[in-house]
Order: sequence, then structure tokens, then C-alpha cells
Amino acid sequence: MKIRFSSSKEQQPTQDQGLHVLYAPGKRLAFKLRWYLILLAVTSPLMWLVGRALLSVWLIEAPAQLQLASSELRAREPGQVQQMLVRPGERVTAGQVLVRLDNPEWRARLALLAEPPAPPVVPTDDTLGARERDTLQRLLVSAEQRLQQLAGLLAAGAATRGEVQAARDERDRRQRDLLQFERQQQVVAVPDPGEQQRLLERAWLQARLEGMTLEAAAPGVVSEVLVAEGENVGPGTLLLRQHRLDEAQLWVYLDPRNAEYAVPGQRFRLLMPDGSRLPAEVIRRVEDSIAVPAELKPAFSAPNRHLRVLARLQGELPEQWRIDRLGLVARFPHRWAWLNAWAD
Repeated sequence: MKIRFSSSKEQQPTQDQGLHVLYAPGKRLAFKLRWYLILLAVTSPLMWLVGRALLSVWLIEAPAQLQLASSELRAREPGQVQQMLVRPGERVTAGQVLVRLDNPEWRARLALLAEPPAPPVVPTDDTLGARERDTLQRLLVSAEQRLQQLAGLLAAGAATRGEVQAARDERDRRQRDLLQFERQQQVVAVPDPGEQQRLLERAWLQARLEGMTLEAAAPGVVSEVLVAEGENVGPGTLLLRQHRLDEAQLWVYLDPRNAEYAVPGQRFRLLMPDGSRLPAEVIRRVEDSIAVPAELKPAFSAPNRHLRVLARLQGELPEQWRIDRLGLVARFPHRWAWLNAWAD
């Protein structure tokens, strides 16, 4: 399209109502620039749409997203958040204490069970016991003397074996009586039937309270803290989320028309937000189709399902881009050989 500048001012820019204008050549150029700028502003959206359409004919691009392996830390017992030892963005190591919980009711119950009750003791009377012990000892001495006498008479032939055996039995009875008395005179502690139950409950409370100190199962970065100190929590309450330092997963949402590129070993370039490109490759065949996440959809795109392809980077991911659910663009080399050099 050619724009004609044929007005009187444009044909004779040096004359303005009979006056001679010194800056007329510049004024004529300003008229032309104004019209060209208006034309560019009107046609630029159309030019952009046409350019994108032509680009999509020979350039294969697909939305991609980084996903970091994450884990959740949940409360195992009811209690109260006593101390939160980490903050979002903080790196943690395996075994590091993250949260300390406490249960005041269990602490109070454990304090009651800490001191065992004194066992009841059966009192004894020392005076009566001493008298009875002396009597039993005298009877035992008398029985031993009687046995010795009969043993001498048996040797002389003046006593029978039956008499000696009867004296020996009497001596044994006296010894048994003395032993029973000594056993009874000892201080007897009556066992408490609830002592075993107390010990079991105390051990149960100690184990539960020790388990309320929660540690990191693997090294990573704390991404989100969901509770505050002093807050009451129940079993299963989510306390925090953590991103592990494992290899990040790269998911590419490929248009079904380009299914031939969704094969293991297919290489492509990953466009980062700063314009840099990182090499990547497909590592697993397509197993399902899924709708593209809303944050990855282009404007005014129709709702449809794409092939969800798992890929990985060839090399290390820069630490600055280690962001969960980071939206990227995957650019596959075209099947035309003469375009591969530009695509790469």
C-alpha cells in the first residue's frame, strides 16, 4: 500500500497562509512519519499473528514444566508446636531436627508416674522373735545331742536302728522349723499389683514424647511452613513441605500431531526464562494424555489434551532455575534437515 501526501500543505510546505515557513522540509518529513507510525500501530497485531502462524508451520514448540521431588512432614501424635526450627528456603540435611512438638497432658501424667509408690512393709516384733528363735535353737541342739547319744548306744549295742532313725527325723524337723522361722522374720515387701501397669504406661508415654521430635528424612530445601509455634495440631496435620535435592523431573506437553517426537532418546532444546538454551532428551514413552496446566496455556487457546512426555536435562540444572513448577518452552528440531541447524 502506498500513501499519497497530496494536500496543499504537503505539496507546498514552505507556504502557510501567505507566510514563508523556514522549517518546511522537516514538517513534510513529520507528516510522513506520523502516517507510517499510525499504519504500523494498526497492522502490528495482524503482523504478529501472521508471524506466529508462519513460525508454527516449521518450528515445533511445546510447553514444559519443571517439577521438583517433594515430601511432606506431618504430625504423628496430637500435641502443640513447641519449636519450629526451620524457615522457608532454608537448606536441611538428613536427620536434622525440623519441628519439636509437645503434649502438656502427657507431660503431667508422666510426672505423676515418675516416683514409684513405696511398697508396704510387714512390721516385725524383735522381742518375741528373739525368744522364739532361742527356743527353736535349744530344741535343735537337744535333738542333735539326743541323736549323738543314740548313735553311741547303737555302736555299743544298747540301742536299735529304729531309735536312731527317729532321733535323726526329730533333728531334721527342728532344723526345718528354725529355717521357716528365719524366713518369716525377714522383711517382706508386698508386691503392688498396679506396678507393672505403671511401668508400662510410663514407657508408653516416654516413647510417644520422644517421637514428637520430627527430623528430616532426606536433604533438601524447606519450601513451605504451615504451622506456627504454640499452635495445636492433631495426628496427620501437615506441618511443612520440603523439596528434595534429587534430579528434577521435566514434563513436556506435546501436541498429539507431533507424537513422532515423543520417543525415548529424542533430543530437543529447553528455552529458559533468561533466553538461554539447555539440551534435554525424552526418556520415557507417552503413557497418557492430559490437559495442559492453566499457567502454561497460551492466551485464547482452545481446551484440548496433550501428550505428557517425561524428559530430563543433559547436564546440571543451574541453581537459579531450580524452582518447582517453573514454566519453560521445549523446542524440538524439525524433520527438515536444512532447518535443524537453526533450531539447534
